[in-house]
Formats: sequence, C-alpha cells, structure tokens
Amino acid sequence: MSYLAAVLLVLAAALAAGAASWLSGRVLSVEARRRRHEVAFTVFGQLGLMISVLLAFVFSEVWDEYRTAAASIDGECGALHGAAMLAAALPNDAGAPVVRAIGDYTRTVVTVEWPMMAKRRVSPQASEGIRRALTEAARINVAGPAQAATQGQILSLLAQAHAERETRTFQLTQAAPAFLWFVVIVLSLILILFIVLAGIENPAHLILGAGYAASIVLVLVLVRMLDYPFEGALALGDSDFVKTFGEVGSLIKGAAP
Repeated sequence: MSYLAAVLLVLAAALAAGAASWLSGRVLSVEARRRRHEVAFTVFGQLGLMISVLLAFVFSEVWDEYRTAAASIDGECGALHGAAMLAAALPNDAGAPVVRAIGDYTRTVVTVEWPMMAKRRVSPQASEGIRRALTEAARINVAGPAQAATQGQILSLLAQAHAERETRTFQLTQAAPAFLWFVVIVLSLILILFIVLAGIENPAHLILGAGYAASIVLVLVLVRMLDYPFEGALALGDSDFVKTFGEVGSLIKGAAP
C-alpha cells in the first residue's frame, strides 16, 4: 500500500464517519441519543478494551515479523560477505569460483528477486545461485589443515546465509489471518457506530466522529503496511544486498591478475 492510498483511506473513513455523525444529528435528537448513554458507555468501554488489546497484539506480532525480515537481510548479507572474504584469502585463487558465485547470487537478488518479492514471489534463479555457491565451496581444493579449516568456515557462513535466506523468503507470504482482520474491522466499525450515535451536539459530534474513525483506520492501515515487509511504502529495501554486491565485486577485481 502506497502512502497516497493510505492517506486517501484515512480521509475517506474520516469523511464517512463525519457524514454519518451529521446525518444522525439531523435524524435523531440529542435527547433521544442521550437516553441510552448509561448502557452505551458500559458497552463502549468493554468493546474499546477488547479492540485495544487485540490491536496491540496484532501490531506486536506484525512488527516482530517485520523486524525478523529486516534482521534476516542483515544476517544473510553479513554471512555472504564473510564467506567471500575468506574465499578470496585462499592462496592460488582456490576460492575464486566461490567469490564469483557469491557475486552472481547477490546480483541476481538485487536485479531479479527483489522486484519479484514485491509480488510475493521467489526467484528460482536466486535459489540456484546460493546452491551453486555452496557447491563451489565444497569443491575447493585445499592443501593442509589450515585451508581445510578455512573451507569449513566458508561452508558454515554460506549455510548461515542460506538459512537467513529461507527466513527472508518465508516472510513473503506470512500475514495476519483473514479472520483476525475480520474481527478487528467489525469491532472497529461497532466502536465508530457508538461515536456516531453519541448524544453530542454538532459540530463537536461531527469532529469527534471523524477524528475517532481516522485514528482507528490509521492504526489498521499501519498494521497492513507492516504486514507484508517487502511491498508497499514501508517495504524493506535492497541496500544491504547492493552494498554486499559492491564489496564482493571489489574482491573479484582484487583477485584478477
């Protein structure tokens, strides 16, 4: 969801609630609406508490998933860069195929997979790229225990990068359940209806209805924007992979004769 769509949605909710408040003020007198205040306040308080707890829970879960996706990007790029540096340090260019494979993989992620992730899809080409990097690392011809230990570290870092990649791609389609959204939206509409039917005179009634609806919808829009971390205005960027691609490219150039 773009910022423009989010703003328009909040404004539409505010205008709709304001219009409903104005209409209820024209159809029902203030005295008629105030007769039910004692019961309405009790119900409104209970429903308000329910929606507050539910929204806090949903936001916490969505924010945790968003941060997990961000951490997986950082972990994957760090592991890839570390593996490339160790491979480039091997004598006689023994690790050059690994460095090139990592460079190809990071380029594929930036140019091919990242745009696909905005559509909740994974690139088979990128999946093959990380597999090829692991294969090249396993095929390094080592001479002596020191190089064997370095090869083991490279494989460990690439395995870590693969695990972080799995976490990153897993977050593509993970979202709050549709039924949970249904419950939150229904409760929000009921609370807004209570405000619309409150026994308050205009223009305070209109302002309160519009402001309350805008506040509720703003929170729901924020949760929706965080729910899918790789699409919309709050989508996580590929800057870490771009940086890693540049660093690995420097290692490739440094190893070239």
